[in-house]
Amino acid sequence: MSDRLQEAIRLFTDVMVYGQNEVFRKVENELHKELSMEQIKMLNWLERYGSLTSKELTELQGGHKSATSSRLKKLVDKEYVKVVQKEDDRRVKHVEFTEKGAAAYKEAKEQVNEYLSSVLEGIENEEIDQFIYIFSKVKELLKKQN
Repeated sequence: MSDRLQEAIRLFTDVMVYGQNEVFRKVENELHKELSMEQIKMLNWLERYGSLTSKELTELQGGHKSATSSRLKKLVDKEYVKVVQKEDDRRVKHVEFTEKGAAAYKEAKEQVNEYLSSVLEGIENEEIDQFIYIFSKVKELLKKQN
């Protein structure tokens, strides 16, 4: 492996790990105070993809069924999500935002976006285009691994 590729990997993992932790620490929001990062990620998936099954959430988070169940129970208890049975197949249950959950997540997301905008303020438009191009390509390469 070349030195440049090793540096690219190191930077990519640094941004992923450090970036998430830094955003979680910097954004002062009730959601961040009462939920774990994993629970917030689960809300992110629901916001992005809409109603999902527990199995789909487990696959998206790359975790274990028991961890997903535990996170979901806490989110249901706090009334951020609800579990709904499908009309046509009573065995299938979907997780959906409640009004409270959608409103709380929207506020937290706006604060995260505001913070990240300030962090990225010094980046030129051309560099943002390059960033979007490269990260889109990395995303597609990662998707092909499944």
